[in-house]
Amino acid sequence: MRITARKKIIAASVLASLGLPAVAQEALILEEVIVTAQKRTESLAETPMTVNVVTSEQIADFGSFTISDINNMTTGLSIVGGGVDWDFAVRGVGADINAPIVPRMSFYVDGNYFQQPRGLLTGLFDIAQIEILRGPQGTLYGQTSPIGAVTVRSNDPNLEEIDGYVRQTFNDQKGSNSQLGVSLPIIKGKLGIRIAGLYDTNENSDIENITLNRDLENETTAYRVVALWEPTENFNLRLSYWNIEDENDIDPMVEGNGFDVDDRVAVANTASYYKNDTEMTALETNYRFANDWVATLSISDQENLVPRDYDEDASEVQASNVFLGGGVPDIETYEVRLSSQGNEFWDWTIGGFYMETGSLTEVDVDTFLAEPLSLYVNTASAADLKSEQAAVFTHNSLHLTENGTLTIGLRYTDYERDSEQPFSFQYFLLLPDGTIGPSLGSEDVDGVLPEDQHGEDDAVTGTLRYQYQLTDDFMGYAAYDRGWVPGAVNIAARPLPPAFGAFDAETTDNFEMGFKWEVMGGRGLWNLALYYQLYTDFMYNAEQFDYRNLDGGISIASAVVNVDEAESYGFDTDFTVLLSENWTLRTGLSYNQAELTDAKNVPCTSGAPVGDDTWSFNTCDFSGERAGAAPEWSANVSTEYFNGIGSNMEWYVRGLFNAESEYYSISERKDLDSYAMLDLYLGLRSAENTWDANLWVKNVTDESAVLKTETRGDLPDYDAGVQVANPYIWIRRSLDPRTIGITVNYNF
Repeated sequence: MRITARKKIIAASVLASLGLPAVAQEALILEEVIVTAQKRTESLAETPMTVNVVTSEQIADFGSFTISDINNMTTGLSIVGGGVDWDFAVRGVGADINAPIVPRMSFYVDGNYFQQPRGLLTGLFDIAQIEILRGPQGTLYGQTSPIGAVTVRSNDPNLEEIDGYVRQTFNDQKGSNSQLGVSLPIIKGKLGIRIAGLYDTNENSDIENITLNRDLENETTAYRVVALWEPTENFNLRLSYWNIEDENDIDPMVEGNGFDVDDRVAVANTASYYKNDTEMTALETNYRFANDWVATLSISDQENLVPRDYDEDASEVQASNVFLGGGVPDIETYEVRLSSQGNEFWDWTIGGFYMETGSLTEVDVDTFLAEPLSLYVNTASAADLKSEQAAVFTHNSLHLTENGTLTIGLRYTDYERDSEQPFSFQYFLLLPDGTIGPSLGSEDVDGVLPEDQHGEDDAVTGTLRYQYQLTDDFMGYAAYDRGWVPGAVNIAARPLPPAFGAFDAETTDNFEMGFKWEVMGGRGLWNLALYYQLYTDFMYNAEQFDYRNLDGGISIASAVVNVDEAESYGFDTDFTVLLSENWTLRTGLSYNQAELTDAKNVPCTSGAPVGDDTWSFNTCDFSGERAGAAPEWSANVSTEYFNGIGSNMEWYVRGLFNAESEYYSISERKDLDSYAMLDLYLGLRSAENTWDANLWVKNVTDESAVLKTETRGDLPDYDAGVQVANPYIWIRRSLDPRTIGITVNYNF
């Protein structure tokens, strides 16, 4: 981070007023970071909550190509995965994005709630800023969220002149990433558009399917058009259109049977793939009245289609294959707000939010069994899901004294859903040569029982927060926040035991205190927050438990169930300092302990035989076990040092170090791997930053770590006529191997 001209002018003015020579004693001041976490523009140092900011410069500097790269730049945040398969967690608790729940962590894109972040953020390009808000967001944001929110803002058009950039990256994993962004003023100072695009292809996972003799490839094509209209000082309208398409190979990487994570192999006998076609149109408009009240209207229309076909057993044996078609073809959101601005005593916001969703997902599963006789079973279903959500809210900041502000927010949410998933089974004899024989009959089953197909719920959430400016440089705060996420039904590839039809809403209460301290005369900013969070009816994803299915055999399933109580507690701290005019250092440390405190009768694979009755399963008492899969400790350090070469060039070196303690496998009920990873960057750029070229190495030491695993069901042994244990564990998440690349950027 370099000192901005604005900061230099301020420092020079102050020194001149003191009668000191500005040239000789120019002050070092950390560049101010502006955030909109509370739906108003304010300094990060003045915001009474933990907010991590990733700027467009940082995204480019550290070669962040997908939203998961942000994981290495912030502590206490876990965004891991790829393609359609993601996990999002804050402060030790999160959710698998593929689980049938509304994500605990909400995403907002260009001012609008976005329900399917897996579809829009597989490629990061032309992004202005990302903000990570920690703790429940129960008032100001569209979807109440128990653990936090991520806001993503694309770049605005430049209304004054043509500008933009071209960026090209190549890496040694057959990777190529091409980006373009350009602003075109239509009416100078009033109307302009910005066009941005991305094309990325790579083999970054370095996984080889040794059964099919193929390397796994990924391809992303995306573009965005943003129009900005500012006809007067009091009115603006922003319209953005996002389109992103992915085609990824997703053959399951495995360990076991002689393989481990370092081998990076898949053995599946069926090629697995996923496709993504996501579109979003977002409108945001603001009007400022003569009394400085501001009216805001935000509208979005979203589509997220993610067909995928994968080898479910992850083995070289013909056992189980799943096809999921469709996705979420239609989501509409509407939000209206009226806010006061800059009042001496009371700043207020009132508003309303409405969201309507609809999805139809086709499911087709092929299962091959050897016991009690050789069978081929085709399972077909269609998950038809609809929901409506309406909310009203108010958010109020009372400036009780010159230094003290009390914030009170309340929100009422009403939620309704309709969910159906009828299943149809067809049974066929499997002949000795592996071909499909005569039909043995069919069967129809309701995946969602009639009593669970319709659900209604409502909730009151909000915030109570007090901040006090003890000195010009030190602000402390204390807060209570309530969050909520609605209940739903379990949607799966196969019918689940009726006990898992529907699950209830989850509420959470969070208590937090912290401070923001500008130190070293403005050269550094230290943030610290301590929190305790209590969850009621916690939505726990019981992964890979055995149950007795309709044909009398044993199947495995993952289902969301309510656990009476869970808690999390810990701290987040980060420190940014300008060590010299040429050297910036950022550090972060988080500790997050998340535990199930009252979790009796949770479905599990206990080791005991499963009962003979259809839908039988075993249960365990999970009280005292970890509530999430995210690591307890995480730390990072990032730094940049630069210096001049003559008057027109600079060289620089950057480093990014990220370390995390063990992830937890809910499926295997054990700790996985911890890791420490270093990325290095060495580059040249023009003094005016017109061009930039850097050579980089990610994961310099080629660190390997397993971050998520999942057990697999039994396999057929056709020769013996029995089902046998699957020797493989599916590695769902792992560190990418060492990658070497070069990036060239030109700004115009």
